[in-house]
Amino acid sequence: MKPKQDLTKKVIKNALYQGLSGIIAKLGALIFTIVVARMLFPELFGLYSLALTIILTIITISDLGFSQTIIRYIADSLGKRKRKQARSRFLFLLKFKFFIALIFAILLFLFSGLLANLFSKPGLVLPLQVGSIYLFITSIYMAFNTLFFALQKIKYNTIAESIFQVSRIALIFIFLYFYKAVTSVFIALSISLFFALIFLSIIINKKYNFLIRGKQEPVKKRRLLIFSAFIALTSLSAIIFADIDKLMLGYFLEAEFIGYYTAIFSVISGFLGLLGLSIVVFPVFTQIHGKRLKRAFKKTFHYLVIIAFPITLGLAYLFVPVLQILYGQAYVPFEYKITLTVTSIFLSFIILEGIITGLYAILFNAKEKPKLPAVTMIIVAILNIILNFILISYFIKFRPEYGLIGASMATFISRYIFLGTLIILAKTKLKISPNKSSIIKPLIASIVMLAFLFIFDYFIPLNIFLGIIMVISAALVYILVMFLIRGIKKEDFKLIRLIKS
Repeated sequence: MKPKQDLTKKVIKNALYQGLSGIIAKLGALIFTIVVARMLFPELFGLYSLALTIILTIITISDLGFSQTIIRYIADSLGKRKRKQARSRFLFLLKFKFFIALIFAILLFLFSGLLANLFSKPGLVLPLQVGSIYLFITSIYMAFNTLFFALQKIKYNTIAESIFQVSRIALIFIFLYFYKAVTSVFIALSISLFFALIFLSIIINKKYNFLIRGKQEPVKKRRLLIFSAFIALTSLSAIIFADIDKLMLGYFLEAEFIGYYTAIFSVISGFLGLLGLSIVVFPVFTQIHGKRLKRAFKKTFHYLVIIAFPITLGLAYLFVPVLQILYGQAYVPFEYKITLTVTSIFLSFIILEGIITGLYAILFNAKEKPKLPAVTMIIVAILNIILNFILISYFIKFRPEYGLIGASMATFISRYIFLGTLIILAKTKLKISPNKSSIIKPLIASIVMLAFLFIFDYFIPLNIFLGIIMVISAALVYILVMFLIRGIKKEDFKLIRLIKS
């Protein structure tokens, strides 16, 4: 097999494993979230969401960019067949990450009362204290999980994800049956993630022990830490994008509104997880250069956008019925239906933005240029904070629930400003940009599909069965239009034959 075909086959196979892992993760997360939301109801679910948001924010801060650094530099060493260097780099980063994670977990436990007072929600104290254990386990799990991306052995991540999802769904029923409280959720999460961590540890010890055993060599610590620092800045700014809206809603509004907003966002993050395959190409982008890199980027962009456009527009149109089916009428109260509709439309466009932004971020990181997106994201993150504060505080003057619209608008505006800036930087600094047809053709086909959805919905009274028929028909309309305007070609299906060969 030719080197080009071998590389393509490897990327596609890893993409399939990552896609499978994403399906397992997001399907499991969706089931888990629905169970928790339905059993706790909006108020307690909102409290859980706020606690989880705080914990995930701290996890991102405590990561300090080490997860991405592990992928970038271990892949670099292995690509050059320098096992000793890979081992030395990994152990250095792992030790550093362990102690940082321990410190942050202890700080969260000690200052949980202060955080609860800040949000004027005394019920946060115990969930945050129990959540400190989850924080520590998650941090260590992330180090092992990302190592397999560097090794390009993503099937083990898929198995670990399966262990985590199956065990947490099983445990949540048990814990909430005996003790219906937010703390029960974090206990279930901690135990199930610990099971997955044990599995990854066993695989590393048995199959890749060269990364943890043997002599080491001096590591260029400054190089690794500088790269990590810029990644950390990017990650911190990214978590602001992801969570500042929920944190501010938690400050301004009652917990039930955070529950509504989180229910919407969980569906969005589900689709992002299924389509966020850009991390698969990170080690590949690290090892190729010049025309091969440009070609790989354009191809990856092309296939991601083909899927992202119709899902984004279709979900924007159908979001409220989907929300009602998944979470129940309690999460789509009649008096808030217009607010939730507008909010969901703005947030639906995060799917398209998140997928493309993720690919561009991977491109810059792979070329060891994390400074550009990091600095940009810091600036836009500050803008995001300002917009959230202004728009939420302005809209709640009319009605409290309008704060959800303000948060979604702020998130939409700031995210697309960031994406636009990354596109410009990639074109000017890296001389890399996608083909215009990769954007225009899926957009045209998606608009036609959206028109079909509107006509179908207007003339035919919908139920669940007819709704499924409508969605399938809309997908077929999209595919047909893409073939007619040559957005999809026969040569695209050659990739499937490559996998089988």
